[in-house]
Amino acid sequence: RDPPARVFTFSQPLSLSAMVAAISQPAPRINSTLLQQRVGLQVTVVGKVKPGVGQGEYVHLEGSDGGDIIVNRSQSVQGDYGSDFVEVVGTVNADRTVTEAKFSNFGNDFDLKQYNDLVLLSNGALKHLFQ
Repeated sequence: RDPPARVFTFSQPLSLSAMVAAISQPAPRINSTLLQQRVGLQVTVVGKVKPGVGQGEYVHLEGSDGGDIIVNRSQSVQGDYGSDFVEVVGTVNADRTVTEAKFSNFGNDFDLKQYNDLVLLSNGALKHLFQ
C-alpha cells in the first residue's frame, strides 16, 4: 500500500528550483539571535507582524526572542499576512534578512515566549531530537 501523498502549500507560485529547495532542505526553527549563524541556509522563524513597519517588499517581525526579523517578500506575494503571528520559511541573507519562500498564518493569539523556549531547546540541549 502506498503512503499518503504529502501536500505543501506555498504563499505564491515558485520556480521549480525554489520549490525543490523549500521542501528538500531542513529548515531549523530559529530566533533573531541565531540568524547570524545561519547565513545562506534555509530556516523557519515565527514572529509577530509589526504594524506600520515595513510594507511591500520588506516586513518586520518581532521574533520569538523579542528581536527584529526583516522578511524580504520580493520573491513572494506581497500584502498583509492576514494574521498577527506568522511562520516564515526562507533563506537567511548576509544582511540577516530572511527571503521568504513560504509562510503560514499562526492566528492572532500565539505565545512567542513558549515558542522561544522550544527554539532554544531545539538548538541547544535537545538539538539531537530535532535533526
